[in-house]
Amino acid sequence: MTPFDLRAGGEHRDGSLWVRRSALTRGERYDIEGGHGDEAVYVQTGSLWLEGREVEAGGAAVIEADAEARFAAGVGGATLIHFGPSAAMQPVDGAYGPPCDGARGVHLVGPLGIVAIEQPGRSTRFFADSTCETCRITLFSTARDTEFRSASHSHSEDEILYVLDGSIQVGTTTLEPDMGVAIPGNEIYGFRSGEHGFRFLNYRRDVSTYRSAADQTEVLERPRSMPEAFVIGDGR
Repeated sequence: MTPFDLRAGGEHRDGSLWVRRSALTRGERYDIEGGHGDEAVYVQTGSLWLEGREVEAGGAAVIEADAEARFAAGVGGATLIHFGPSAAMQPVDGAYGPPCDGARGVHLVGPLGIVAIEQPGRSTRFFADSTCETCRITLFSTARDTEFRSASHSHSEDEILYVLDGSIQVGTTTLEPDMGVAIPGNEIYGFRSGEHGFRFLNYRRDVSTYRSAADQTEVLERPRSMPEAFVIGDGR
Protein backbone atom coordinates (compact mmCIF):
# COMPACT_ATOMS: atom_id res chain seq x y z
CA MET A 1 0.00 0.00 0.00
CA THR A 2 1.62 3.23 -1.17
CA PRO A 3 0.25 6.71 -0.43
CA PHE A 4 0.98 9.54 -2.88
CA ASP A 5 0.53 13.31 -3.10
CA LEU A 6 -0.35 15.03 -6.40
CA ARG A 7 -1.44 18.40 -5.00
CA ALA A 8 1.36 20.01 -7.02
CA GLY A 9 0.56 17.89 -10.06
CA GLY A 10 2.73 15.16 -11.56
CA GLU A 11 2.46 11.39 -11.75
CA HIS A 12 2.56 8.38 -9.46
CA ARG A 13 3.38 4.88 -10.69
CA ASP A 14 2.97 1.83 -8.50
CA GLY A 15 2.99 -1.79 -9.64
CA SER A 16 0.48 -2.35 -12.43
CA LEU A 17 -1.17 1.10 -12.34
CA TRP A 18 -0.36 4.80 -12.61
CA VAL A 19 -2.17 8.12 -12.12
CA ARG A 20 -1.34 11.63 -13.36
CA ARG A 21 -2.77 15.06 -12.49
CA SER A 22 -2.49 17.78 -15.14
CA ALA A 23 -3.68 21.40 -15.28
CA LEU A 24 -4.46 22.76 -18.77
CA THR A 25 -5.01 26.32 -19.91
CA ARG A 26 -7.78 27.38 -22.31
CA GLY A 27 -7.52 25.49 -25.59
CA GLU A 28 -4.43 23.53 -24.53
CA ARG A 29 -4.11 20.14 -26.17
CA TYR A 30 -3.94 16.84 -24.32
CA ASP A 31 -3.07 14.08 -26.77
CA ILE A 32 -3.10 10.35 -26.09
CA GLU A 33 -1.22 8.24 -28.60
CA GLY A 34 -1.66 4.53 -29.35
CA GLY A 35 0.28 1.68 -27.77
CA HIS A 36 -1.41 1.74 -24.35
CA GLY A 37 -3.91 -0.27 -22.32
CA ASP A 38 -7.40 0.87 -21.31
CA GLU A 39 -7.11 4.33 -19.76
CA ALA A 40 -9.49 6.86 -18.21
CA VAL A 41 -9.41 10.64 -17.83
CA TYR A 42 -11.58 12.27 -15.15
CA VAL A 43 -12.33 15.99 -15.54
CA GLN A 44 -11.83 17.47 -12.09
CA THR A 45 -12.41 21.12 -13.04
CA GLY A 46 -13.28 22.98 -16.22
CA SER A 47 -14.13 21.03 -19.36
CA LEU A 48 -12.54 18.89 -22.04
CA TRP A 49 -13.45 18.67 -25.73
CA LEU A 50 -13.02 15.84 -28.22
CA GLU A 51 -14.18 16.26 -31.83
CA GLY A 52 -16.92 18.73 -30.93
CA ARG A 53 -18.13 16.78 -27.88
CA GLU A 54 -17.71 18.14 -24.37
CA VAL A 55 -17.02 16.43 -21.06
CA GLU A 56 -17.75 18.84 -18.23
CA ALA A 57 -16.36 18.76 -14.70
CA GLY A 58 -17.32 15.56 -12.94
CA GLY A 59 -17.40 13.54 -16.18
CA ALA A 60 -14.85 11.19 -17.69
CA ALA A 61 -13.43 9.81 -20.91
CA VAL A 62 -12.53 6.14 -21.31
CA ILE A 63 -9.80 5.62 -23.89
CA GLU A 64 -9.74 2.01 -24.98
CA ALA A 65 -6.47 0.16 -25.57
CA ASP A 66 -4.43 1.54 -28.50
CA ALA A 67 -7.04 4.21 -29.30
CA GLU A 68 -5.81 7.72 -30.02
CA ALA A 69 -7.47 10.86 -28.68
CA ARG A 70 -6.86 14.57 -29.28
CA PHE A 71 -8.43 16.48 -26.41
CA ALA A 72 -8.50 20.25 -25.86
CA ALA A 73 -9.33 22.18 -22.70
CA GLY A 74 -12.46 24.36 -22.67
CA VAL A 75 -12.63 28.13 -22.20
CA GLY A 76 -11.98 27.86 -18.47
CA GLY A 77 -9.13 25.41 -18.85
CA ALA A 78 -9.26 21.99 -17.22
CA THR A 79 -7.74 19.91 -14.47
CA LEU A 80 -7.47 16.21 -15.36
CA ILE A 81 -6.93 13.04 -13.37
CA HIS A 82 -5.57 10.47 -15.82
CA PHE A 83 -5.42 6.76 -14.87
CA GLY A 84 -3.79 3.93 -16.76
CA PRO A 85 -2.20 0.47 -16.54
CA SER A 86 1.53 -0.16 -16.85
CA ALA A 87 0.93 -2.96 -19.38
CA ALA A 88 -0.38 -2.17 -22.86
CA MET A 89 -2.23 -5.48 -23.16
CA GLN A 90 -5.83 -5.65 -22.01
CA PRO A 91 -6.58 -8.21 -19.26
CA VAL A 92 -7.74 -11.62 -20.48
CA ASP A 93 -8.16 -13.71 -17.32
CA GLY A 94 -10.84 -11.80 -15.38
CA ALA A 95 -14.34 -12.98 -14.61
CA TYR A 96 -15.67 -11.45 -17.84
CA GLY A 97 -12.87 -12.84 -19.99
CA PRO A 98 -11.01 -10.82 -22.62
CA PRO A 99 -12.71 -7.92 -24.41
CA CYS A 100 -13.99 -8.55 -27.93
CA ASP A 101 -11.77 -7.97 -30.92
CA GLY A 102 -12.43 -4.96 -33.07
CA ALA A 103 -11.76 -1.26 -33.40
CA ARG A 104 -11.08 0.61 -30.17
CA GLY A 105 -12.48 4.03 -29.45
CA VAL A 106 -13.20 6.64 -26.79
CA HIS A 107 -16.30 6.73 -24.54
CA LEU A 108 -17.33 10.09 -23.11
CA VAL A 109 -19.41 9.88 -19.94
CA GLY A 110 -21.13 12.78 -18.21
CA PRO A 111 -21.16 13.47 -14.45
CA LEU A 112 -24.23 11.27 -13.93
CA GLY A 113 -22.22 8.20 -14.92
CA ILE A 114 -23.55 5.03 -16.53
CA VAL A 115 -24.68 3.32 -13.31
CA ALA A 116 -25.50 5.04 -10.01
CA ILE A 117 -26.19 4.10 -6.41
CA GLU A 118 -27.95 6.86 -4.48
CA GLN A 119 -28.91 6.41 -0.83
CA PRO A 120 -29.28 8.82 2.08
CA GLY A 121 -25.79 10.18 2.75
CA ARG A 122 -24.21 8.13 -0.06
CA SER A 123 -23.59 8.67 -3.77
CA THR A 124 -21.68 6.38 -6.14
CA ARG A 125 -21.31 7.00 -9.89
CA PHE A 126 -19.73 4.49 -12.27
CA PHE A 127 -18.06 5.81 -15.43
CA ALA A 128 -16.91 2.30 -16.42
CA ASP A 129 -17.84 -1.00 -14.78
CA SER A 130 -15.82 -3.57 -16.79
CA THR A 131 -18.89 -4.68 -18.79
CA CYS A 132 -18.04 -2.83 -22.02
CA GLU A 133 -17.58 -5.30 -24.90
CA THR A 134 -14.28 -3.74 -25.96
CA CYS A 135 -12.67 -2.63 -22.67
CA ARG A 136 -12.42 -3.93 -19.11
CA ILE A 137 -11.61 -1.07 -16.74
CA THR A 138 -13.59 0.09 -13.73
CA LEU A 139 -13.73 3.76 -12.73
CA PHE A 140 -16.18 5.23 -10.24
CA SER A 141 -16.58 8.04 -7.74
CA THR A 142 -18.04 7.35 -4.33
CA ALA A 143 -18.99 9.78 -1.56
CA ARG A 144 -20.42 10.02 1.93
CA ASP A 145 -21.57 13.28 3.45
CA THR A 146 -20.95 12.33 7.10
CA GLU A 147 -18.27 10.46 9.02
CA PHE A 148 -17.91 6.87 7.77
CA ARG A 149 -15.83 3.80 8.59
CA SER A 150 -15.55 0.92 6.12
CA ALA A 151 -15.26 -2.74 7.07
CA SER A 152 -11.88 -4.41 6.62
CA HIS A 153 -11.80 -5.99 3.18
CA SER A 154 -9.76 -6.65 0.05
CA HIS A 155 -10.27 -6.59 -3.71
CA SER A 156 -8.78 -9.08 -6.15
CA GLU A 157 -7.53 -6.30 -8.46
CA ASP A 158 -4.87 -3.66 -7.87
CA GLU A 159 -6.58 -0.30 -7.35
CA ILE A 160 -5.96 3.40 -6.92
CA LEU A 161 -8.01 5.57 -4.56
CA TYR A 162 -7.79 9.29 -5.38
CA VAL A 163 -9.40 11.78 -2.96
CA LEU A 164 -11.45 14.60 -4.49
CA ASP A 165 -13.16 16.10 -1.41
CA GLY A 166 -13.04 15.63 2.34
CA SER A 167 -10.52 13.20 3.77
CA ILE A 168 -9.98 9.54 4.50
CA GLN A 169 -7.53 7.74 6.74
CA VAL A 170 -6.00 4.52 5.41
CA GLY A 171 -3.78 2.83 7.95
CA THR A 172 -1.90 5.65 9.67
CA THR A 173 -2.03 7.99 6.65
CA THR A 174 -4.60 10.76 6.25
CA LEU A 175 -5.39 11.57 2.62
CA GLU A 176 -6.80 14.94 1.61
CA PRO A 177 -7.89 16.24 -1.83
CA ASP A 178 -5.41 15.37 -4.61
CA MET A 179 -3.78 12.71 -2.46
CA GLY A 180 -4.38 9.00 -2.80
CA VAL A 181 -3.14 5.48 -2.28
CA ALA A 182 -2.25 2.55 -4.53
CA ILE A 183 -3.42 -0.75 -3.04
CA PRO A 184 -2.28 -4.15 -4.37
CA GLY A 185 -4.89 -6.78 -5.11
CA ASN A 186 -5.81 -9.05 -2.17
CA GLU A 187 -4.31 -6.69 0.42
CA ILE A 188 -6.65 -6.25 3.40
CA TYR A 189 -7.43 -2.67 4.37
CA GLY A 190 -10.15 -0.40 5.66
CA PHE A 191 -10.61 3.34 5.80
CA ARG A 192 -12.45 5.96 7.78
CA SER A 193 -13.40 9.45 6.78
CA GLY A 194 -13.17 12.79 8.48
CA GLU A 195 -16.14 14.40 10.18
CA HIS A 196 -17.58 15.78 6.95
CA GLY A 197 -17.25 12.67 4.82
CA PHE A 198 -15.34 12.20 1.58
CA ARG A 199 -15.47 11.77 -2.17
CA PHE A 200 -12.86 9.74 -4.00
CA LEU A 201 -12.22 8.06 -7.35
CA ASN A 202 -11.47 4.35 -7.60
CA TYR A 203 -9.68 2.92 -10.66
CA ARG A 204 -8.97 -0.74 -11.53
CA ARG A 205 -7.93 -2.34 -14.80
CA ASP A 206 -10.47 -5.20 -14.63
CA VAL A 207 -13.54 -6.41 -12.76
CA SER A 208 -12.75 -7.25 -9.14
CA THR A 209 -13.97 -9.60 -6.43
CA TYR A 210 -14.66 -8.14 -2.97
CA ARG A 211 -13.64 -10.24 0.04
CA SER A 212 -14.76 -9.51 3.59
CA ALA A 213 -11.93 -9.84 6.11
CA ALA A 214 -14.42 -10.81 8.83
CA ASP A 215 -15.99 -13.90 7.26
CA GLN A 216 -14.05 -14.32 3.96
CA THR A 217 -17.25 -13.93 1.92
CA GLU A 218 -16.44 -13.22 -1.75
CA VAL A 219 -18.67 -11.22 -4.10
CA LEU A 220 -18.01 -10.34 -7.74
CA GLU A 221 -18.40 -6.57 -7.94
CA ARG A 222 -21.21 -6.12 -10.45
CA PRO A 223 -22.96 -2.80 -9.75
CA ARG A 224 -25.69 -3.41 -12.34
CA SER A 225 -26.89 -6.44 -10.36
CA MET A 226 -27.24 -4.55 -7.07
CA PRO A 227 -30.90 -3.91 -6.15
CA GLU A 228 -30.18 -0.32 -5.12
CA ALA A 229 -28.37 0.55 -8.38
CA PHE A 230 -29.97 2.10 -11.43
CA VAL A 231 -28.61 2.35 -14.96
CA ILE A 232 -28.30 5.87 -16.32
CA GLY A 233 -26.33 5.41 -19.52
CA ASP A 234 -25.03 8.99 -19.58
CA GLY A 235 -22.65 8.32 -22.47
CA ARG A 236 -21.93 10.66 -25.36
